[in-house]
Amino acid sequence: MYKNILLKLSGESLMSEAENINKEKTREIARLIKKVQAMGINISVVVGGGNFFRGRSHQDMEAINADSMGMLGTTMNALALRDAFTKENIKNVISSPFDFHELIEYHSEDELKKMYNEGVVIIFSGGTGHIGCSTDTAASMKAIMIGADVIIKLTNVDGVYDKDPNKYKDAILYKKLTHKEVLDNPEIKVMDLKCIKDCMEYNKDILVINFNDQENLIKVLNGEDVGTVIKND
Repeated sequence: MYKNILLKLSGESLMSEAENINKEKTREIARLIKKVQAMGINISVVVGGGNFFRGRSHQDMEAINADSMGMLGTTMNALALRDAFTKENIKNVISSPFDFHELIEYHSEDELKKMYNEGVVIIFSGGTGHIGCSTDTAASMKAIMIGADVIIKLTNVDGVYDKDPNKYKDAILYKKLTHKEVLDNPEIKVMDLKCIKDCMEYNKDILVINFNDQENLIKVLNGEDVGTVIKND
């Protein structure tokens, strides 16, 4: 069982049809993380901002403006998670590449590692802090920095397929892949290539599971065969 994990959480996982951030869905995530902590697992979270703004979907805008808006969206989501975690008595801190003064307290990498290993949930907001980089890349960078063993990507399909299962009924689900297989096959779209390369170089596993059933996270951490695993040979 993995002892140190990083969750790649989409902004869309926090939203409902009526709200960008739904209070109950956010609290459900907090309660799930509390269950994971009870298993003796250290958790950090990289949260996206797609429920507010997705920079790459706005090619008509200057990249610095579009990507900055996306990174601000992740910051709002991080604040919502902080509120939900605190209400569930989960110790947590937000880490941001930006200086928000009194809004988000600054912590050094050494401080974050220490808190992570002491069971504090680290919420990484703001992506990498640079334009042109997705939160996938942020996930691999933060996993390396924090010492996580695995990145768990929470998605709305059952794992990694050879093509989009929402478009093609004959799409085939992969249960196991290597990082190299993903890099060598452009049809396999799971995370940005920079993220895959980082995970291959630093020997970080990637698990991709369906988050529509939140218990899948508990199952996979208990060693059950859920979703897709990507790892070195």
